[in-house]
Amino acid sequence: MKTLADNKTVTSRSYYFLLDWNEHNDWEYIREHFDKQKLSSLTIYEYRELWLYASSSEYDNILTQKP
Repeated sequence: MKTLADNKTVTSRSYYFLLDWNEHNDWEYIREHFDKQKLSSLTIYEYRELWLYASSSEYDNILTQKP
């Protein structure tokens, strides 16, 4: 489990997914939407918003890939 800025915990699995996703996104979304540099500085509400955006983005990428 990983701890966020508001002392809420999230699964390591989701945290590492978002770390990887943010590296591929060059941390652009997290900087522009939350003005933060690290996942651990997010609140649970910000984390949830990021998770929904990143997972939807990944899902869309899977659907648009050619076989």
